[in-house]
Amino acid sequence: MTDRLPRDGSTTGTGLRIGMVVYGDLTHDSRVQREAGSLAGAGHSVTIYCLAGAVDRLPGLDPRVSVVIEPVRAGGVGPGDANSLARSAGTGRLRRTFDRLGWLLGYARSLRSWGRRVARLAGQVDVWHAHDLAGLVAISAAIGPGSDQISPALVYDVHDLFVETGSAVRLPGPIRRLLRRYERHLVRRVDLVVAVNRELARVFAARCDPRTIIVVHNCPPVWAPETPARDLIREAAGIAPGTPLALYHGLLGGNRGIERMCESILEPGLERAHLALLGYGPMREPLADLAAQARFGGRIHLLDAVPPTELLAWVASADVGLLPMPRTTLNLFLSTPNKLFECLAAGVPVVVSDFPAVREIVVDDPLGPLGSTCDPSQVAEIGAATRSLLELAPLAMADLRARCARAARERWNWEAESAGLVAAYARLAAERTGVPGA
Repeated sequence: MTDRLPRDGSTTGTGLRIGMVVYGDLTHDSRVQREAGSLAGAGHSVTIYCLAGAVDRLPGLDPRVSVVIEPVRAGGVGPGDANSLARSAGTGRLRRTFDRLGWLLGYARSLRSWGRRVARLAGQVDVWHAHDLAGLVAISAAIGPGSDQISPALVYDVHDLFVETGSAVRLPGPIRRLLRRYERHLVRRVDLVVAVNRELARVFAARCDPRTIIVVHNCPPVWAPETPARDLIREAAGIAPGTPLALYHGLLGGNRGIERMCESILEPGLERAHLALLGYGPMREPLADLAAQARFGGRIHLLDAVPPTELLAWVASADVGLLPMPRTTLNLFLSTPNKLFECLAAGVPVVVSDFPAVREIVVDDPLGPLGSTCDPSQVAEIGAATRSLLELAPLAMADLRARCARAARERWNWEAESAGLVAAYARLAAERTGVPGA
């Protein structure tokens, strides 16, 4: 069953007809929502096709954007259905290989079937905007030779390197190499690649040699805090005013280094510091058990995720944002997490891994450093980097927070980042109509 969920009935525009493809849940995907809104604001007609989405909980989605939910059919394989990979853990090597190959083939069949259904629902569009390799595979199968689609343009939005993340990392090496070759083959048909940061764009360009590639960082819009600001985290957690407070916010999942962040507040000089974990995810219960251990003295606090429209006000009540992501995959090494830009927008200095993509933003900013770097594999370094910020004198901390907020206002904001995307679509429109600036 397909659910059509127009936001306000206004889904037409004077520009291109754009179909956005997301083989996943739209609810927490701020990048897709922001891009769709910016393109709708530029006069294009945008419809997002996805597996699921709590549309009533998407207050940030532009009302001119339509959402069509087309779930995976019974027996199909969705993005979270890696059960055969999990079940095969600990079994023989040959069995694991067959299980993983079977999962991949089922996933590919489901993608292609889903993409054909989406194309039929959409009818003729001018541009297909595919998010991640799953979206590209799905829609490429539907717009090839013999399809009803008449030469639509194709945009590939690269959120990460597919074979370097999630279930794909656990596939055998030969299969991963075949997937990289297949991605390169599909990219030959792509008119425009949109990447999340410069480091990932550099690696992707070397691997796939796209025709055109632009970078659009996933920054929040310019934010103006309410006055007077509330001390939301300390109030919710029962922490005394003025207590040094570090924050991790976002997914409470594996491969985030959260356990090391917890251990780091036991380092010398952080005896008074508290750590708040604000978010949701599969690690919540184990982290609650960890936080309850007597050695932490009640200084670790788990808080429920808050609506996106309220998030920056909560982040702003922290003294330091912790983002020491481990180098467990190439994607994490290349990543510029959303929470980095959210901290800067809220005027909160950050502790980040000493990796090129985030170092360029945090250390090399024209205004000066916006935080500290560390080796994320070393608890002592995370603690030292955190302490170096928390022990700043009040005037120095105020100056650092002001620099973070100014960098966000001047550079790291959605208004600035989306301009490149809107301009790229204007060029696509001109190519299709022959009218400059169409």
